[in-house]
Order: sequence, then C-alpha cells, then structure tokens
Amino acid sequence: MNILITSISAKIQLVKSFKEVVEPLGGVVVGTDMDEKCCAADFVDVFAALPPDHSINYDAALLDVCVRHDIDLIIPSRDSELQRLTSLRHEFDALNIILPLPNADKLEICLDKKKFHRFCLNNGFPVLPLVDPAADVSFPLFVRAINTTEDKIAYQVPNLKLWEKLGLDRSHHICQPLCTDNEYSIDVLMDMDGEPLQAVVRHRQRLVNGESWRAQIKNMPELEVMAMDLCKKLELKAHNLVQAFVSEEGGIHLIEVNPRFGGCSNLSVVGGLNSPRRIVQMVQGNLEAAKRNGPIQFGLQSNRYSLDVMSRLDDD
Repeated sequence: MNILITSISAKIQLVKSFKEVVEPLGGVVVGTDMDEKCCAADFVDVFAALPPDHSINYDAALLDVCVRHDIDLIIPSRDSELQRLTSLRHEFDALNIILPLPNADKLEICLDKKKFHRFCLNNGFPVLPLVDPAADVSFPLFVRAINTTEDKIAYQVPNLKLWEKLGLDRSHHICQPLCTDNEYSIDVLMDMDGEPLQAVVRHRQRLVNGESWRAQIKNMPELEVMAMDLCKKLELKAHNLVQAFVSEEGGIHLIEVNPRFGGCSNLSVVGGLNSPRRIVQMVQGNLEAAKRNGPIQFGLQSNRYSLDVMSRLDDD
C-alpha cells in the first residue's frame, strides 16, 4: 500500500506514523509540498514538489504523482487544499485512490465558521453566540476569519475603538464573546462510511501561534460522545479534529472542526487512538481490526520542541 501525504511541511511525526504502518507491508509514503526544501521531505520515502493548490497546474501535477507512485490513499493535511482535492474525487475514483473527505457541501460547513455555527445551532450542538461589534456592550470579543482556507489571523478585541482601528470587514470575520475557558482538541476516528469509532480528548495547555505545544489526554466521555456525534452528522471519514471550550460553569462550547489530522494529533495516536494503522486497515478491508478500540492512556502528556534538520544539498 502506498500513501500520499499532502503539504507535509514540518509534519514529521505524521509522516513517521504512517511509515511505521506501511513499511512492513512493502508500501511507501510519498510526501508533497510546494517547498522542495521543507523539513519533512527528508523523512518520506519519496518527495515531490507541487505547485500551489490554487495554481492551474496543481491538478495535473498531483495526479501525475499519484499515477507514477501507484497511490492507494491520500492523507490531506492543510485546510486550503481540501476543496481542491474534493474537486478531483472523480479522477481519484477512476484511479482507485481513497480520499477520506466528506462531500463538498459538508466540507464547506467545516471550512466556513459561520456555516458551522448555523449547522451546530440547527442540530443542537452548543456554541458561543455571535455578537455585533457595533454595539459597545459586546466587548471584549474574539474575532476570527470566517473562511479557514484564506486567513488564520485571530484577534482579541477589547473595545470598539480597537475594532474600528483594525478596520476588519465584518462580512469576512466571525465575532463572539471572548472565552477564557479551558480549550480542548478532540481527535475523532471515523470509518469510511462516516460511522464514529473512537475519540480522544486533549487539553491544550500551552499554545504557540495557535498550535498545542503542551497537551494532555483527558477522560471526558461527554465531550468524546459529542465530538463523535458532530463528525457523524457531518459525514466525516478517517481522522478528524474538533475543538471546544469547556468549563464547569459554562459547559461545552464547540469552536470548529477540521477534517484532517491536527498539529498535536500524534499525542492521541500514541495514546491509544492509533488512527494511521486503523485507517490503513480500513483501506485494506480489514474492518474488524480497524473497528477494534484500544485502551486510551489518560494523563499522557506531550511537550513539543523545535529541532533543526540538517541536509546536504547540491549547490544551486
């Protein structure tokens, strides 16, 4: 079995986790990225540089890589490429390549925070209210871009004066009350028919640029069940990431869902979810093994750190 992981960048742990699974099967992990000198390129079996996913040449280049390396499964890893990949589903089907993403309508809900908010309200999932920054009583606010594929910038806005100074276009941003509750990520494994298998909750204890650099697995059954129910309603497949605020006083408030691995999902993988192996088992047709939930190591903690990767390259 050969696997292609897109936009590998510095996602070395994700690459390693799939290599550990496919190497004994005689398979390879192919990595793609538009940066031919990215860190993870040194860790895949085969690396291929691709044009940006908004390029007119992207489709042909990606499909060429898939054909040349006889790819069986694509693992997307970046929000901005998901819609482009979904648009190629017919081509992937013709090549017998599995793309574990929902249909275009459900994917749009995942990528658009305003549509996600409406979906949650319509289906009984708790979310923070939307507020109007024009009303001074609304502050302080947390402001995020509506479309996660276009803008990752988020703002804590304490007052109307700063809001006006930022000059943000309300039609492109979602505004909610600033929440200081504990933040959690929930890694959810689904089968290829959109049925939930298992979920692992991670407490995000230290954040750097929005990513978990310290996290710990927690035993929170209510949050696990809610995250799996959400992913089922959205008809998601394989590995997904749900984010939520939780406190004893305020309860659960869902933030967003990403139909892909997260930056710190390796903690859940190592802690018992074992999703790379189980995803490969699904593709192989070994559904009994894939659906067998293992014990979760509650209390397991991860601490991320930076590491320099040295490579000897030919002089340009």
